Amino acid sequence: FVSKKSIIVSKTTTELNLKWSDISPVKLYDKLKLPQFLITNVSTSLCKETFHIGEYSCLKAEFYLQRALGYHLVQSYLPTILIVVISWVSFWLDVEAIPARITLGVTTLLTISSKGAGIQSNLPPVSYAKAIDVWMGACTTFVFAALLEFTLVNYLWRISSTKPNTDCPRRKGIEAQECNKKPFCIISDGNGIPDYQTSGADIGSRTSGTPERIDIISRVMFPMIFLVFNLIYWPYYLILIAP
Repeated sequence: FVSKKSIIVSKTTTELNLKWSDISPVKLYDKLKLPQFLITNVSTSLCKETFHIGEYSCLKAEFYLQRALGYHLVQSYLPTILIVVISWVSFWLDVEAIPARITLGVTTLLTISSKGAGIQSNLPPVSYAKAIDVWMGACTTFVFAALLEFTLVNYLWRISSTKPNTDCPRRKGIEAQECNKKPFCIISDGNGIPDYQTSGADIGSRTSGTPERIDIISRVMFPMIFLVFNLIYWPYYLILIAP
């Protein structure tokens, strides 16, 4: 709240006593609006101040303010939600699209960091964690986790792609490196019946299922965790803390 005192130092209490009007002591303009706050209540009281030459009467008005949710919803919450959602686009990109996924992850992380710094610059420094601090910390964690998910997927994909081909035989004059270039190896047995052997490319495609499964799981897991966080965050601060 905001407290305002009015003191007349020209006359002491023996000469003048101030008091509020009984009818509408404080009048506010009908169209008075603050960009970030709503005036919920105004209370008035009498007070006295003592100086070295005497005691003086004063009037005290207290304005109770409530932070406007609409302002921060448009300026802070909606942009950060969009940044978090954009970071999830990486899960739908191909595993081999390394430049695109790195650019998307780093860009969203830098954007959420600069957005958080801009929000903090407009708020007074306090010694406790504010609601916006918890929100920005959670959003930054989600964006950073998406970048870590790509690092894990890329690491598993590189391991699977460099794994040697053990199914390509070296008989009948067919080398392993030639077999790796083909989708499968056709080798005739002693009876002239062709035998289809799996090539190294197929092995890589089978083992690359693990990185792809991680991406598929992340497409569902990240939005679900973010939804659970919102279901806890908003009721806590709007219903339990706000009153």
